[in-house]
Amino acid sequence: MFVALGFLLGSLALSVASSFLDATILPTLIPLFVAAGLAIVAVNVPTQEAERFSALVRPVALCASVPAVWMLLQMAPLPFPGLVHPVWRSVAAAFPHPPAGAISVDIGATTLALARYAALVGALLLTTALTVNRERAETVLAALAGATTLCAALVIALDLFGAPTAAVREEATSAACLGVVLNAALACFVFERHETRRAKLGFSTAKFLYPMAATIVAFAICVAAIGRAWSGSLSFAAACGFSAFAAIFIVRRLNLGRWGAGALAVTGAVIVFALITGAIDAESDARLTFVRKDAATIDLTRRILADTPPAGAGAGAFASLAPIYRSASPDVADLRAATAAAQLSIELGRPALWASLAAALAGAAALVRAAARRGRDSFFPAAAAASLLTLIVLAFINVSLFAPALPFLAAVICGLGLAQSQQSRSSA
Repeated sequence: MFVALGFLLGSLALSVASSFLDATILPTLIPLFVAAGLAIVAVNVPTQEAERFSALVRPVALCASVPAVWMLLQMAPLPFPGLVHPVWRSVAAAFPHPPAGAISVDIGATTLALARYAALVGALLLTTALTVNRERAETVLAALAGATTLCAALVIALDLFGAPTAAVREEATSAACLGVVLNAALACFVFERHETRRAKLGFSTAKFLYPMAATIVAFAICVAAIGRAWSGSLSFAAACGFSAFAAIFIVRRLNLGRWGAGALAVTGAVIVFALITGAIDAESDARLTFVRKDAATIDLTRRILADTPPAGAGAGAFASLAPIYRSASPDVADLRAATAAAQLSIELGRPALWASLAAALAGAAALVRAAARRGRDSFFPAAAAASLLTLIVLAFINVSLFAPALPFLAAVICGLGLAQSQQSRSSA
């Protein structure tokens, strides 16, 4: 299992490196690392861990199969003209035998998108299988906090000594938002381990102060990266995640019970709802309300959204559509979608966006419930729930959820929270 853990941490490092290095081969190695890790786990997983893993991932695997099936349907030739994308009808006259149309306008891009999605699901399953063990869960949490802090430190360095591209800045600052939550969870881990092990094993104060100081410095680096972005939306995303994690921690430490937890949840929900409704105009599109990009990019995304049928244009097809619509806006500098929510609506359809949002909220609620039921190690599911809330907000701010590193980070975080949503097992 140690080798499988190495493959997981190696794929995590590759995902972060692929965001900052212009190397096309790095993203292709990630699925290979994940597949190798899964093969090792399948052979060497202990019986008790295998039984618990099976019980944990069965409902998740069922839900994760729905987007994969939908992508397959988008690629398949369909006999129903109402579902076929209009582009197939417009090019049919150029062929002696009209091709069978599909939902996707770019079947090759949809195939690649399905492969990337399968790699993310594999990363979630691999993380869940490995972090059923508490010691490995602690290692993965530290690696996640280190990866997000590294992204934050690199974007600060690029700001000071270079000029990061818009894509690099977006993904690094989004990772810093997750780093705020993960470093807070790591600080809770250091504090709680000091409480329990000091009494039992007589740990010295230095073994608490140095790790806690390092965690605080990492937290400050992530906050500084968000601050340098000068974005109220990013600050709001980080604050949502951190506040959710802090609320769970306070409820557990002060033993406030269900009424106290309910009061905090209602208060937080009212504040967030008031802030969101105050920012959204009655006539504006919620998928583009919180984005801060040039008007040409937003207009490009808005026009593609207006022409997209309810079934979508095919996963991964935005890159094929953007040059077509750019001809009407030659001043567009960024051919990416304005937000991840808009891109998901374009590629998979608007119903898929709201279904994904509902699934993410349900997953966050389940993780919060798991954190409330656990005593020790509750920071694992609490951090995953808070990170999911942050990712939901980020989906309406920028398009970093379709970048190389952030989706992989999200999959590993969710796998860690899922594995530790029940009582964990330590290695002998």
